[in-house]
Amino acid sequence: MPNVTLEIPPATIIITGMNFMQYAVRYRDAAVQAAQQPKKQQGFDPVPYQLYCQSLELHLKSYIWLVDGIGRKTIRNKYGHDLLKLWQHSLDRGLGRYAAPTENRNNMISLVSPYYKDRKFCYLDIDMIFEGYRDLKKQPNLVITISKLTLQLQRSLRAPLIAASQSQ
Repeated sequence: MPNVTLEIPPATIIITGMNFMQYAVRYRDAAVQAAQQPKKQQGFDPVPYQLYCQSLELHLKSYIWLVDGIGRKTIRNKYGHDLLKLWQHSLDRGLGRYAAPTENRNNMISLVSPYYKDRKFCYLDIDMIFEGYRDLKKQPNLVITISKLTLQLQRSLRAPLIAASQSQ
């Protein structure tokens, strides 16, 4: 039997803004579930914060993909997990058409951004126990604000992202 050699060209996988959006929606859904869990006596639960922030990050990255047309790796390298940087850049690029910046939204994103960027919601952290959680608890509307923002982004960006993703 003769040897047969097949040469397969490298595959190109295109990650679109819809891919960011799909994960953003799943993180938001998980955050809603986590936030609805009965409150424990031990106090602060970082899980809903982590999930809502992850959803917000990916919604903003989907928007940046939409307006700048840059790839996942470039977006990741340029912004990392910096919600404030993502929010500011998105606003500078016209995000206000889809989700209006309000003083409350700006303040809430400024508050959670450093904790999220440093992954403080993922790991037990002594600084968070004594300082961070106290700061976050002072803002009872924080979770509601980010929840509403991510839902608004989900609804308002869906159609433009689908259209742009299909043209890829």
